Amino acid sequence: MGAPPPVLIPGVVPFHVPFRNFDSMTDLLRRLGTDTRCVLLGFPLSLVSFVLSVTGLALGVGTAVTVVGVPILALTLLMARGFATAERSLMTDILGRRFPPPRYRRAAPGAGTWRVMTAPLACAQSWMDLLHAVTRLPLAVLTFSVVVSWWAVTLHGLAFPFYRWSLVGIPGYQDLSELIGLGSGATTSLLFHLALSAAFALTLPFVTRACALLNAGLGMALLSPQPVADVAGPRATV
Repeated sequence: MGAPPPVLIPGVVPFHVPFRNFDSMTDLLRRLGTDTRCVLLGFPLSLVSFVLSVTGLALGVGTAVTVVGVPILALTLLMARGFATAERSLMTDILGRRFPPPRYRRAAPGAGTWRVMTAPLACAQSWMDLLHAVTRLPLAVLTFSVVVSWWAVTLHGLAFPFYRWSLVGIPGYQDLSELIGLGSGATTSLLFHLALSAAFALTLPFVTRACALLNAGLGMALLSPQPVADVAGPRATV
């Protein structure tokens, strides 16, 4: 059977469309906004999922010798499924592909309460979801820090002329342009910071895109066991 026909996701710029092929600046800004939003939202999501998943896993494993530990582990896996669903939503926005939910193992029809409750323990994808929740945080911290820093330097140059006066009044203050040997003076300082801001602004879409793709790549490896259909239109050459 052939692949289903591509379906466009409205408002999502496909991940494989190179920046040079964007039809307008609006597409570039939309892609930048989407990537920034996904990276920034990914940090608190990964932080909460890490804390709850590690706590549930430790508590469940620590009490596994008793009956109490088994349902705790099962509930932890179910919670990881919920975080995985939220992550797939971010991946859809980043990659322009719709990720169908995996087929989680369920108890057989008519199974008893204990079998229904412990069914997640026998589901490999549930454990993959939990692994993602545990390993996602370091990457989320890294990409969040990079994106926030790039945005901060980009906006810094625009605001610098308005708050420079508050810096020069500090005793012993030396501007960065003076410290690196470019000279002192208001004009030199303003031109240096504007040039620095422009350099970060030009690279901001690419840096933000790379950070978003790193996060989505981890999700692709752990949360997408099934092939995903490209729903962003015909593939363009990168």
